[in-house]
Amino acid sequence: PPKPYLGFGTRIRKSPFFESTLKWGCKEYTTYNHMYFPVYYNTPEEDFWSLVNDVTLWDVSVERQVEIKGPDATKFTQLLTPRNLSDCAVDQCKYVLNTNYEGGILSDPILLRLAEDHWWYSISDSDLLLWAMGVAGKDKYDIQLQEPDVSPLQVQGPKSRALMTELFGSWINDLKYYRCKQTEIKGIPVVVSRTGWSGEIGYEVYLRDGKKGAELYEMIMAAGEKHKIAPTGPSQIRRVEAGIFSYFQDMRVTDNPFEIGMDRLVDLEMEADFVGKEALKKIKAEGIKRKLVGIEILGDPISKVVPPEYTPGYFVPDHWPVFDDKEEIGYVTSKCFSPRLEKNIGYAFLSIDYTNNDTDRKSTRQLQSRSDLVCRLLLEKKKKNKHTKNNKTQQYKNT
Repeated sequence: PPKPYLGFGTRIRKSPFFESTLKWGCKEYTTYNHMYFPVYYNTPEEDFWSLVNDVTLWDVSVERQVEIKGPDATKFTQLLTPRNLSDCAVDQCKYVLNTNYEGGILSDPILLRLAEDHWWYSISDSDLLLWAMGVAGKDKYDIQLQEPDVSPLQVQGPKSRALMTELFGSWINDLKYYRCKQTEIKGIPVVVSRTGWSGEIGYEVYLRDGKKGAELYEMIMAAGEKHKIAPTGPSQIRRVEAGIFSYFQDMRVTDNPFEIGMDRLVDLEMEADFVGKEALKKIKAEGIKRKLVGIEILGDPISKVVPPEYTPGYFVPDHWPVFDDKEEIGYVTSKCFSPRLEKNIGYAFLSIDYTNNDTDRKSTRQLQSRSDLVCRLLLEKKKKNKHTKNNKTQQYKNT
């Protein structure tokens, strides 16, 4: 059957950069936080090589901000996350989790502190603002809680620093990892952070005036021409290589931080309270029964195994079950073929008994062309490796 189209309409919001993404040839959109999200422009492989070799520009306006301001802003911001924020300075960013009263993960945003009493949660695909409104109640906290007029772009890739220095000045070289700065570019107000979803050097540029979207986008594209800039969407291939998770693909509200190996983002000993604290204490004491791990899927590239009429490229919409003989022991959450590693890689949730054994397991899915794939656990954790196009060695991690 022909590939279905995503219909455009007023029910789904457009980003300030939407017209520019159309102009530059976006081939596929999805929806994310009730907005249109540009996924890719060429092929996933071509967009991947642009990211790891040159520089790319992503419209990630779908990362909406939950803004918390006011005298109780810090107290309330801490209430929404199990990560200890007592050491978070102004102009610092942190990767955090938001949990519900059962300890389930609601979102995994980047948190930015813009002033002593001013915070942004830059959220994943979740209705965190509605949750925060419910937690805040009426007149319980002296805060302003809203979604501001803020829309981020990501500038990612090895040539991103040179490009950003030309755009903003030499101070870019001094911007440390997970730090941010409020500034402007030709009169356009922005926040620049040294963050990104790629595993490459990169930045996020948070536009603070939605009317200036096309102007900012075209300015970056023009300056990046000599650096071989390419408009792309976030690279699923590169983020899996880098050990980066994707909310709702790899974790959901039914999962807790310990199951995805994010213990470091939970401080059960701090004095400050947070939603889910008692539940997470109990989960830690009892121990987890499953865990998210890295896997290699042996065999032909997934792109060749999956028929094109089933799904385009690597964006396979099913969680494939994982079996040990006939016993189902988990499921694959993300998977892709890495052209640099020449391997199929991904993540899987497995029964805890299987997460410390370097053994082969079978992953099956309902396709007549091929009934099973063999998965190997990748248990080399937290090792760093610098990549080039010709470097096919990659270390994987569970965090």
